[in-house]
Amino acid sequence: MIRFTAPVAAAAVLVLLPATAAAATPVQGSVFGPIVSAQGTTFTLTTSLSPSGKSTVTVGKATITEQGTAPKSSLKVGACVSATGTRDSKGVVAATRITISAPVKGQCGAGFAGSGSGPPRTGIGPPRTGTVPKTGTPPPGGFGGNGNFGFAFGSVTKVSGSTLTVKGRSFQSTKATTTTVTVSAKTSLDQTLKVKASAIKVKMCAFVRGASADKGITVKATNIALTPETNGKCASGFRRPGA
Repeated sequence: MIRFTAPVAAAAVLVLLPATAAAATPVQGSVFGPIVSAQGTTFTLTTSLSPSGKSTVTVGKATITEQGTAPKSSLKVGACVSATGTRDSKGVVAATRITISAPVKGQCGAGFAGSGSGPPRTGIGPPRTGTVPKTGTPPPGGFGGNGNFGFAFGSVTKVSGSTLTVKGRSFQSTKATTTTVTVSAKTSLDQTLKVKASAIKVKMCAFVRGASADKGITVKATNIALTPETNGKCASGFRRPGA
């Protein structure tokens, strides 16, 4: 009968160590797509950003936000808004869409990804392309020559009927700006709320930021943004997550 002596056993352990040390180091990144399964604090989404076509996400202590329809009563002094629409010659923005969120530590837009690439904001959202322009100016190319494009981001300082006064900053400097925004029956109102893991469900769209050691096949999330599907699909052209 052969017995392993202590030195031999130690050598066996030493042989195994390099394989353990060779494990891939997790890197930061993001994935986006429709949720196809959800169970407890783990869910799976389909995405072209993973080599397998799917990402299995572990929620852990991730911050989770959900975007949905907001009542007009949400447009009040102190709320943070991001409004897009058309601007007139006086710089007034007739909003076609307004996204509403609560301030963080008394400010709008803490943690927006990047500097100079768009308005600050809270939470995360699906990816977007291009660069958001300064308040009241048209966006750079790729918008079909829409020269009257208008944008406003900041805190609502006054509400008068269907007119809002929004105080924010220029996106390419630290200069404060004040923009008048008008709201009509055709204005789409959305809100971003912090939710629990139980809000993660099949047929929702998820933008996930986190760490992965296998190029996105499995992801440990730090931020998750949920949005409803649009005509059964997850639309592109949304904003990136906060830092």
